[in-house]
Amino acid sequence: MAIITCPECARKISDRAEHCPHCGLPRHFYNLSNSHTNIAHDEISGDYMGIKAAPIDLSKWCGYIVKVGHITAALIVLAHVVWYFAARSILAWPPDVYLRNYIILPAIGFLVINTVVDICVRSARFPLPAKEYLSLSLFIIFSLYLTMTHDLSKVLLCSYIFPIFASTIFSNVILTRRIALLSVIAVLLPGVKIYLTGNLIGNMPMEIFVACFIFLCSYLLAEVLIKFSQENLTAMISFNEKATRNELAFLQAQIKPHFIYNAINTIVSFCYTDSERAANLLVNFSKFLRYIFDVDIKSMLVPLVREIELTKTCVEIEKARFGERINVEYDIEPELLDMEIPSFCLQPFVENAIKHGLCKKDIGGTIRISAKKSRGTVIISVSDTGIGMSEEKLNQLRNSEYANDGVGFFNASRRIRGWKGAQLDIQSEEGKGTIVTIVIPESIA
Repeated sequence: MAIITCPECARKISDRAEHCPHCGLPRHFYNLSNSHTNIAHDEISGDYMGIKAAPIDLSKWCGYIVKVGHITAALIVLAHVVWYFAARSILAWPPDVYLRNYIILPAIGFLVINTVVDICVRSARFPLPAKEYLSLSLFIIFSLYLTMTHDLSKVLLCSYIFPIFASTIFSNVILTRRIALLSVIAVLLPGVKIYLTGNLIGNMPMEIFVACFIFLCSYLLAEVLIKFSQENLTAMISFNEKATRNELAFLQAQIKPHFIYNAINTIVSFCYTDSERAANLLVNFSKFLRYIFDVDIKSMLVPLVREIELTKTCVEIEKARFGERINVEYDIEPELLDMEIPSFCLQPFVENAIKHGLCKKDIGGTIRISAKKSRGTVIISVSDTGIGMSEEKLNQLRNSEYANDGVGFFNASRRIRGWKGAQLDIQSEEGKGTIVTIVIPESIA
């Protein structure tokens, strides 16, 4: 038996438990989250298969609920104000008493309660569970106020259902269960008040019983919704894992057969004229294949130095074919060599520069690969002095959404743009060359 951490409530639990005893998270979900691939947790924390995703900030959703609480409180007070002026002659209370008890005091009370909860939700000192309970309790307080100050009715009783279903946002069975229990207790309080004042009539106990029954059914339905969402999330995570692995296989499959054939033919031709050169090319070719196929599918992030080495092996093979027409310069700051970037995100740009830029120019040209820090960012660029491209082709590449716009460029650009905070830009001028720039915030580099 092993002890793992529940990704929902962050408490220690046994890996053999069918559900987390603290928050009710199903076993398959937290097992998946604590597995070697750590997919579910990474989806929440924002780092999955090399792609940075914005994390789910549950505190933000608590803030949204508090904002709805502000609006609800304002509407309750506004309704009493409208009723005060529109039906002043038939008020059950003297106007001054109604103004004090139903407008002024509730407005002050709601403002104080909402403000306190808002401060707590915004504060970093309070844990997330406390923020969840506080934000959801607002609606129980509003419902309790309505049922305590107005005639007990089924409509007002049903208002207690709102916080029960709102709690499903946090996908926590225990939280929903406790909110439902608080709603039941809040419903019983007006009944106690009526009983103590001697105003209990025959059908009121049945109304309270029916209301509690409705709350129980609402809780059970909310629990089903939570489990349904967790099952869907698990399925989506599993699907994303398979899709990313398929993407890697697709990237590997983009090694064009003609490139391999040309590389082998080039090596064979040198075997007859320069065996030492042929041996060196064969070593580079084997390195190229190893870099292509030897990628950790659980990470898909590689050090920049590895991507540079992959690019160098590709360039050496191409230089054997085209000779002095291809010249490559590297300007990499040493401290950036260990930074991790998505795999296969430089070599396609260099290959495109050779194929579509330099080789279409009689005298060839130079490719410059640089990586530098600048004002809190890391800028990686691949520039060439090739033939460049037209404005129409440039716009097509910038807005490319389909792989047939250029498989290598499409895959690399999509992976970079999916990397949190990274930006990709391409500039080109016909007859002068092309520059591809990747800008990465230094905080994630």
